[in-house]
Amino acid sequence: MLDLDLDYDTLRVEVKDKLVEQEGTYNPLDRDTNVRIVEDIRKAIDELADGVVPSAQHIAEVAIATNENLQIRDFLMGVQLEKDIDYVGEYISLLGNVVVKDKAVPLATVFCGYLYQINKIDQAKAMLFDILNLNPDYALAKLLSRVITAEWPADALKQMTEELHPKTVDEIYAIETKEINNDNNN
Repeated sequence: MLDLDLDYDTLRVEVKDKLVEQEGTYNPLDRDTNVRIVEDIRKAIDELADGVVPSAQHIAEVAIATNENLQIRDFLMGVQLEKDIDYVGEYISLLGNVVVKDKAVPLATVFCGYLYQINKIDQAKAMLFDILNLNPDYALAKLLSRVITAEWPADALKQMTEELHPKTVDEIYAIETKEINNDNNN
């Protein structure tokens, strides 16, 4: 656990203000924005490892993006393959603790998966119970519920992440080009 000199209450207020300010401005189809968010997540995890708390602006942007874009949420699930899993857990925990509950469901669900992977099964179950009470239809939470109920080994969830993460990154960074018709049939 990082020892951060952090006033959670002040950060919560700042994040809430930024969420209101950013509401409706995120375009999940904007490749450049999504790439920037992914790069900012990587940078924020590195900085958190050095004791630097992410800005309220960053936290709000990630919260909104994970709610509106499954690829950003899935990236966050797999970033542990790129960064130290403990710092990733600290990062997701911090974000989940300062974002208003209705916007924290994707973050909390990703954190629940992190807890499961590090064999904190009881904590994962308790968190999942809270998530499903808040949003019983959230697909990733329902999937994690099935995983936990089936008592999958923690490394099976990691294996699933290993398969999904490269595809997610490729999709986020992909540059779409229009297909050119070279049939010369006019």
